[in-house]
Amino acid sequence: MYAHVAVETGSTSDLDALTYEVPPHLAGTLRLGSCVLVPLGSRQAVGYVIGFAKEPDVPDVRSIISELQSPLRLTEALLSLARWISEEYLCPLSHVVLSIIPAVMHYRVEMGVTPTDRRPDPGSLSPSEERLYSMLVAQARSTKSRSDADPETPFVRIESLVDGATKPAVLRIIRLLESKGFVRRVYRLSGYEGKPRVLRGVRVVGGTLLAIGELSDKQKQALSLIESLGRDVSIVELSQRFGISRSVVEALCRKGVLEPVSIVVRRVPTFARSSCDVPEKLTDDQQRAVQRITEALQAGRYRGFVLHGVTASGKTEVYVRCIQDALKRGRTCLLLLPEIAVTTQLTNVMKSRFGDEIAVLHSGLTPGERCDEWIRVQRGEARVVLGARSAVFAPLDNLGLVIVDEEHEPSYKQENPPRYNGRDVAVYRAKESNAVVVLGSATPSVETYYKAEIGEFTLIEMPTRVESRSLPIVRVVDLRDEMRKRRSSVFSEALEEAIREHLSRGHQVMLLQNRRAYSVFLLCRDCGYVPGCPNCAVTLKFRASQHMLTCHHCDYHEPAPDVCPKCGGHRIKRFGIGTERVEEETKKLFPDARVLRMDRDTTSRKGSHAAILSQFRKGEADILVGTQMIAKGLDFPNVTLVGVISADTALHIPDFRSSERTFQLVSQIAGRSGRGPEPGEVIVQTFDPENFAIRCAVAHDYASFYRSELEMRRELGYPPFTSMINVVAHDTDDMVAQSRLTEFLEAFKSTDAARCVSVAGPVRAVLAKLRGEYRWHAVLRSTERAAMIEAVRNVLSANAKLRRYLVVDVDPLSML
Repeated sequence: MYAHVAVETGSTSDLDALTYEVPPHLAGTLRLGSCVLVPLGSRQAVGYVIGFAKEPDVPDVRSIISELQSPLRLTEALLSLARWISEEYLCPLSHVVLSIIPAVMHYRVEMGVTPTDRRPDPGSLSPSEERLYSMLVAQARSTKSRSDADPETPFVRIESLVDGATKPAVLRIIRLLESKGFVRRVYRLSGYEGKPRVLRGVRVVGGTLLAIGELSDKQKQALSLIESLGRDVSIVELSQRFGISRSVVEALCRKGVLEPVSIVVRRVPTFARSSCDVPEKLTDDQQRAVQRITEALQAGRYRGFVLHGVTASGKTEVYVRCIQDALKRGRTCLLLLPEIAVTTQLTNVMKSRFGDEIAVLHSGLTPGERCDEWIRVQRGEARVVLGARSAVFAPLDNLGLVIVDEEHEPSYKQENPPRYNGRDVAVYRAKESNAVVVLGSATPSVETYYKAEIGEFTLIEMPTRVESRSLPIVRVVDLRDEMRKRRSSVFSEALEEAIREHLSRGHQVMLLQNRRAYSVFLLCRDCGYVPGCPNCAVTLKFRASQHMLTCHHCDYHEPAPDVCPKCGGHRIKRFGIGTERVEEETKKLFPDARVLRMDRDTTSRKGSHAAILSQFRKGEADILVGTQMIAKGLDFPNVTLVGVISADTALHIPDFRSSERTFQLVSQIAGRSGRGPEPGEVIVQTFDPENFAIRCAVAHDYASFYRSELEMRRELGYPPFTSMINVVAHDTDDMVAQSRLTEFLEAFKSTDAARCVSVAGPVRAVLAKLRGEYRWHAVLRSTERAAMIEAVRNVLSANAKLRRYLVVDVDPLSML
């Protein structure tokens, strides 16, 4: 028997799987999804069985080395989902399978190096080779680490040889020494990071003949307590919860009254706990929505809904009631959210209603927490999964309800291979499971709303807020007028006055600026010099708190200059506004106000999202400054004013979706205001108040914006009327990148499908250089989606070497 194995090759291989012979001792134990160790060239690799065959499809097949005991279970349903993603998004199946598995639960093969028996002659090595070789020999003598293949062979980690040099430089020297026969590479298997937490515990020994009089008073009390618990108990719990010392427990073990056991302890993800009110009665809109969705659940067949509800219309309560109905029918549920920040708040709501039925899956958890939550879902202990994009792969059986909240959010799109859209994968998974899918948003994407119009989804409208609360009043401030007044503050006169007024009433304020850092760039006003990133075609952002210039793409950083490095001038001025500057000016202008900032810089540590939101919810801060992560899904009843510092940040980006994103961002942040009993107010600052997207957002007029945007896309041939593929070529040499893309396009134009595909390019990408590589791109558009994808697949298959230098993004959400 032979097995097809999805292998972690560590390269850009486009093979879907490799074929291996199943050895006799594994023939009865291997199953679909089994984790195995296999030979790969001169090393070993970890893979997962994705199929079996009676005969090999290639000659010279090697055997599987062993099966690895992994806590993961790849079901046929998940493998079927992986195959669809591979076909739909033009990504090798092996890459998709490995992306489904949480990285913290995946075995890895680590590469090391060891000296051979051959020794170099004096003076035969260059100084750098001699230095690294001496270091390697010294470490090989002292290390206790060994290779898996040969227990007698020392294993020296590459990282331990990086002493003042870069890892690529060290690898180059190792290759030179290897070619001369002085060193060789060795490999060993590394366990997965997210292992179960095991504690030492004790258990009462039944039938002991020990007389109770032989125990001290403390020992008697401890034994009585442990017996009353009626379960195994950890020594840590006995000490911390009951005050029983370790010495007493050890004495009882020596006397044979207790016996030591190992206890697996679940790590529970932390979240900000707060009271959650359960509405006594649903609104008419909510009742209609719940009724239509639960009727579909009762039918037990696939059905898709678009839940278009204005902000604060009560979509979350609709989700809760529908989940309750699905659970009563014995089905499991999946709730996807776009941001960890939104996950933090909704986790509190869901935990209060469903308790341990809920499992949380997102990147903000520790490896141990992710491991424990995944295993709970796999065992059926948690029947509701709440999480960000990757939670779409949760191992749920008997899936009945899939909910994608804020379905319009671009964060559902994966930026690295496989470049899937979590929303579309969720819809496909619902279809395959005969489940109901609900796509919820106050500002649905144009593509989704169009599909509802043509009958692919059923549209449910929720046009009013709960308790008939009014939508906030929105005012637009023309920043051109503020410039004429020579006002240099980030706050217009109207916004400053409104902040003072709302704070004086004891209310809270939210301020949105969708750029982090302090300034967008520095400029020398003597010679025009602007510091740029040496690796990317972008300016460096200024961080005042660290007095550093940083690149948000490659993390390059350097000290901010006080004098111009080009002309020596001192007139260096900061241009543009970031959240750090907004925070600083807010504190200066309102010194008595307590100010919090929420952006990627302030939420990098575990639990930081929950901590900031909890402080603001409890009223421990008056003003929350943030990027787009504060614009969606958050509910603060005491917020009565929202200020948009600049509505223009995304408006003029060269992307056909820039107007849609501006409309969505302004509409969503406006929806954070007036969600409590007090009416809300929103002030939008812009240099382009006549822009149609901004005017529609100010008027809460989704319908008009949608109609206008849809007609523009119909005329220009953009989605939803066509499908798109963005092909990007990259290389450290600009001309090589261009020639590779040209080679791909020439091959594509020779296919039969090319006649129904519009090709724009090759042209330089908007972000012309990224992380040290130049970028050229071409955009393919067609009404014949399947034919276009198949043609691209065939071209890539015929040009395997070319593929590794191309990024192929199906249904791109960013054209940069």
